[in-house]
Amino acid sequence: MATASEKPLGLVAGSGALPLRLAEAHSQNGALYVVALQGEADAALQTYPHIVSPIGHFKAAADALLDAGCNDMVIIGAINRPNIEAVDLDEGGQWFLEQVMAGAHAGDDQLLKVIIAYFEMRGLTVRAAQDFLGHQTGRVGSQTTHDHAPHQADIDRAIEVAQVTGAADIGQSVVIGRRTVLAVEGPEGTDGMLSRLQDLSAEFLGARDAASGVLAKLPKPQQDRRIDIPAIGRQTVELAAAAHLAGIVFEAGGTLFDDFEAVVALAEEKGLFLLGLERPEG
Repeated sequence: MATASEKPLGLVAGSGALPLRLAEAHSQNGALYVVALQGEADAALQTYPHIVSPIGHFKAAADALLDAGCNDMVIIGAINRPNIEAVDLDEGGQWFLEQVMAGAHAGDDQLLKVIIAYFEMRGLTVRAAQDFLGHQTGRVGSQTTHDHAPHQADIDRAIEVAQVTGAADIGQSVVIGRRTVLAVEGPEGTDGMLSRLQDLSAEFLGARDAASGVLAKLPKPQQDRRIDIPAIGRQTVELAAAAHLAGIVFEAGGTLFDDFEAVVALAEEKGLFLLGLERPEG
């Protein structure tokens, strides 16, 4: 009989580089079983023992993980949020929908709590991705040579607004410029929010030779950190630079990077400060 340490880690994988990073890191020391979400997960994950599962097939996913011998599992990767009332559902997915429809589960944070509840009801333990990718969660302090001090007022305002919108389960990201709220993340995600900035009048934005504005991407105050903590990749840095922002603020240890050192190098190249905050107390 396999011991707990020998049992495979279950990985429910959405899109992006992070599921692959976790699979590569964990498979060096342990077994892995992947539930690749159909239309989302990178095909490279199918080199591991796996099933490909529609997003609404919760029971099939849990059954596969349990049949593979998993006790622990991680849910990681981006998912294009579907119309849950139009998704093909199995028995587990139907349970999820019923829980959502019965309560005030409109925001992402509440929906994710229901997802965790289903898998734990089935006897699986949902673990935080950062337990396996701790080296990709950032460091406290300034990570580039670009000075954040001239933008401290915008940083403070961005942190304040992000805490309010996060507590309301609206989103993890905000952009502040000259102490004005320029954008708040909605269902389109952080990169979509940054793309919207190009539609603003030039009077609100910085310029190539005079960057202005701060992106803050922070965990929600009430967030269950086992799932969907903020993620920052090179595309986020590219879009922030294209919007002529001065820098990005994140919570060290509470953020996942697809490649932290590569993100730091790109921010340095693009002229952005990258500032890691300590986790708030309490």
